[in-house]
Amino acid sequence: MSAHYKALARRTKPDSVALFPLNGTVLLPGCDLPLNIFEPRYLNMIDDALRGERLIGMVQSRGDGLVKIGGLGRISQFSETEDGRYLVVLKGLKRFHLREELKVTTPYRQAKISFDGFEHDADTHDARQTSEALSESGRSDRAALTVAMKALAKAVGVQVEWESLKEIPLPLLINQSAMISPFQPEDKQSLMEAATSDERRRLLIGLMHLYAGQLGSEPKEQPRQ
Repeated sequence: MSAHYKALARRTKPDSVALFPLNGTVLLPGCDLPLNIFEPRYLNMIDDALRGERLIGMVQSRGDGLVKIGGLGRISQFSETEDGRYLVVLKGLKRFHLREELKVTTPYRQAKISFDGFEHDADTHDARQTSEALSESGRSDRAALTVAMKALAKAVGVQVEWESLKEIPLPLLINQSAMISPFQPEDKQSLMEAATSDERRRLLIGLMHLYAGQLGSEPKEQPRQ
């Protein structure tokens, strides 16, 4: 499946895409993003996407506009609930530059996009696991990330099945962690815009330690007597 998505990411180059602005959410290559769609304009967007190449552009807002780098996703799973909602999973293909919003008659926004500088995003889809274990020992790139992940998980109070993460290749682990970590929108966007996987890893580690320190210093709610 990873080889399939790598090939798909390489050959998929739409000039424009439907936009789903969702603050606090980024979509990085190789990762899945579950969405619960209920607004009529976005139900319409999904209907149109399913009739075409199943592509959606995820972007965040900034001030009165949109950020300039988003994630191109392809609908990989779809179901409809009895109350009319759509439950969708987007597979992140690659990042894009938002060049210009289009004047459209659809209820949802659309924009011209380009993929300049993101040619290597497709390689994430078939990243291979190394023999390196998910360990806190040593000076490896993965060990440093593991230490940061455990610090943040402890501060947030989340239980993680660490053994299950051993099989995830490092580039995918970095991207998934960047997407699900409880960061502010601007910090997630910084991770989104990191030029390389290693740059994203370094920024992610710094943010994890920063947030772990902030969350760990917050006073705990006292139990009621």
